[in-house]
Amino acid sequence: MATQSEPTPVVPNELWHPAFGRCVGDPTRAAVQWRPGVDAETKDALLRELGLTHASAGAGTDGERRPLLHVNRTDALSWVQGADGGALDGAQLQRLNASPLVEWVSPAWRADAATREVPALFAVNPTRIYVKRGAVDAAGGVAKLGASTPLDVAPDRLRGYVTLRVDGAIGAAREIGAGVAPGDVRFENIPYLSPECHVVTAPTPTTDPLHGPYRPDAGRCRPPTSELTPSDPEFAIQWGLQRINAPRGWQIARGSPSVTVAVLDEGIELAHPDLDVHPQSWNASTDTPNGGPTGNHGTACAGIIGARLDNALGVAGVAGGVRTMAIATATWADADIVEGLYFAADHGARVVSMSFGVYASWMMWDFAIIQDALQYAHDKGLVLVAATGNENGPVSRFPGSDARTIGAGGSNRSDERKRIGDSSSEAWWGASYGPDIDVVAPCLEIPTTDRFGAAGYAGGDYYDFFNGTSSATPHVAGLAGLLVSLRPNLTNVETRQLIESTCDKISPATYAYANVGTKPSGTWNAEVGYGRINVERALLAACALGRAAAERECSGCGGECIEPTPEECRGPEPIPWLSRERCMMFYESRVFDEGRIQIRVTYEHCLRLLGRQQGPLLYTQTLLPGEQVRLYTFDRYRRVKSHTEQLSVHASFRQTVSALSQSRRATSASSYTDFLTKARSETDSSLSVGGGLAGFFGAPSGSIDKSDVSETTLATGGSVSSVSEQFTQFAITASQSLEAERGVVVSTFEDAEHVSTTQRSFRNDNHCYAVTYYIRRVNELYDVTTHVISVEWRAGNQGPFRAVNDVAGVNDEIRKRLQQSLGDAPLPGEQKTDHHLVTIPTDGLLYETELAHCSSCEPTREAEERMRLERLRQENRRMCIENRALSLELERQRALLKAGQLDHMELPRASQAAALPAADVHVLPSTPELRALPGA
Repeated sequence: MATQSEPTPVVPNELWHPAFGRCVGDPTRAAVQWRPGVDAETKDALLRELGLTHASAGAGTDGERRPLLHVNRTDALSWVQGADGGALDGAQLQRLNASPLVEWVSPAWRADAATREVPALFAVNPTRIYVKRGAVDAAGGVAKLGASTPLDVAPDRLRGYVTLRVDGAIGAAREIGAGVAPGDVRFENIPYLSPECHVVTAPTPTTDPLHGPYRPDAGRCRPPTSELTPSDPEFAIQWGLQRINAPRGWQIARGSPSVTVAVLDEGIELAHPDLDVHPQSWNASTDTPNGGPTGNHGTACAGIIGARLDNALGVAGVAGGVRTMAIATATWADADIVEGLYFAADHGARVVSMSFGVYASWMMWDFAIIQDALQYAHDKGLVLVAATGNENGPVSRFPGSDARTIGAGGSNRSDERKRIGDSSSEAWWGASYGPDIDVVAPCLEIPTTDRFGAAGYAGGDYYDFFNGTSSATPHVAGLAGLLVSLRPNLTNVETRQLIESTCDKISPATYAYANVGTKPSGTWNAEVGYGRINVERALLAACALGRAAAERECSGCGGECIEPTPEECRGPEPIPWLSRERCMMFYESRVFDEGRIQIRVTYEHCLRLLGRQQGPLLYTQTLLPGEQVRLYTFDRYRRVKSHTEQLSVHASFRQTVSALSQSRRATSASSYTDFLTKARSETDSSLSVGGGLAGFFGAPSGSIDKSDVSETTLATGGSVSSVSEQFTQFAITASQSLEAERGVVVSTFEDAEHVSTTQRSFRNDNHCYAVTYYIRRVNELYDVTTHVISVEWRAGNQGPFRAVNDVAGVNDEIRKRLQQSLGDAPLPGEQKTDHHLVTIPTDGLLYETELAHCSSCEPTREAEERMRLERLRQENRRMCIENRALSLELERQRALLKAGQLDHMELPRASQAAALPAADVHVLPSTPELRALPGA
């Protein structure tokens, strides 16, 4: 602790950071460590008395708040600045340091190379330094390290370092550093910016629900047939749980109290009735066994992970049966993070949830010592989950950027990356992404547990609007807790692979998922990683691991883990496609001014279906033995107007083509939008067909528009080739517009014929294997054929159009001009097929099947099959023995008959099968069921 006789320096000379080099003092801010039990009002009163105020990260883009960056402030730590924002006065800091309310005061530092875009400041705990144990031993012990600086050995906090209590860490480090190698002395670096990945918003009060019973782990490893709707009062608004399919997953596993998920954060409200807190907890700042709250953040994260499930109280956690381990930091010092990781690894945690992080550009933490702790925890088998950050940029915070952690990004209600400017209620922030993101999970408006009373976010025991990747991370950690509850022998690597490989590929039209060499768990995208987590699919995949995961071995399959796909595991043939004779017809008329006459040419465009085109992967569907699912080949109907009126994909496509055709003639570009709006609000039959819209199959459903719109010259604008090429470009543009529109409409079936011809029911009828269906998009591929159906003329721009051979009553001059014009006109019946193909998206599904793996038998079913096959083997062996006995008896009687000692042969009573000759008795054939079992 700093002493009164040794006043706190306002602007120290310089500090050498082991990771970021030379640092200089910042005279405008200082960190204050308060003594335990000092309330907020007392702190504020002291600061006002000294002319100080709590420091601020600065105004945000909204002018009032900066939700992405906020000052690191806990119950025990404050950052202060002068009331006028200028340099701090030495006398102020001396009086603050001398107050009985204050443990210590430390000035702010900034690395020379730190970015100036954010207040990248940090403080050094003046009461502790860390020296490598080898350096201490080489110097002959702690007493000989510093001649004039008093040193006291404290309990070890960092592995491989001796922790020393000092009065003035910087002075002690300089004296010790003169006698040891560079880098052997390290500080406890406390960041100015909070590492929390929670976005600060206005709190909203909630009510306190009633208590209720607790339900233990379901523990049923079989496909769920329904959802669990727990009795927790706020479950109805927990959209995140429903989005990640937790209610169905809870029918498989609900978390085991033998599994502990460590929450490395600002501690947990230990007595919260909706949390099962592990009896061992730790405060890494004070080195005391008390993980109680030092701020609000940790309790909120713990509730998302492990709020008791189905207990008629508050909220439900992802893994509502697991225990949460409270590991608290009061300062967010890098040494606290290290000590917390060691504590979790050494005290039985299986998962660590870290809803925090800093960027390397902030130059605050000493990453090297944290990386050593991450490696230690990883080697001990812990699943490490960390937030990517809320800065909407393509770089993740550390430790979310570390390869040993699952980097958790955020998704919104639209199943897209939470980004600035999205349609959510918090459009001012976005989740970080980039090469280190692994998965995403819901991250805004998340109900969870809160600290008691006024100390929390909302003034109650629950908070409904927790957000940021701070809230996404515990969703992922909770899923990890469920997986190791279901399969306790899973390794951390296997648990991670299950989480990543079973993600839903959200918004595939927006995000292109692809195989990446450094991402081994499937297709991946830089904005959403492997996709959004899916609790049910991950647990089913863990079920399918069977004995391979439970016993750490791969048995059966002839000694290998790969065998040919059995007949019953092969996919069904796709349903017959539409016949090629069907066309989508469009009609178009063009009018050309040729002096004193006008020529009108009417074209017919035929979009002819060529067949199916495979699109990108949407998701996978795994069926365990006996499980059945109903899927649809394609969905032609989409809800685009109301709950009662539906238009098909093709109708929407035709309207868009028509609108494009109309805008081609119009003088205002806004006519495209106006026409399309009109098209979407009216029925097909009410639309004009003259501009390019016509009936679906066959002739147009309305009368051709007679409006006269002049085109370019007949020679250039009337050729079939140019008209066909232009129409093809309209069709391609309309297809792209439809693809963009598909993300905001709701698919529905309304036509009984399409329902009956496109639905498929798949059932996994084999006795052992799990089968995975890859569900892909289907596009329809068309070519365009244009031909001329009529050529007409009229004199001037008035009166009706006449057939080209109708020249009755026309004078010679008009006849001559008409004959000249028709020389440039296309001939009726002339045809042109464009070489460009048009792809129209559907909601189509294409099925491919793949054997899951050799050990995918459901354990109970496998045991039943083993017993059944053993009975068949025993019966077969009995029949073989009886048959051999009969054969020997036949041979004996034949010998006696030949020797004259037997008048005739007499067979003993036996079954008809046993009476057969030995050559006619066969061993039980190798059935698919027999081949499917390990060891068969």
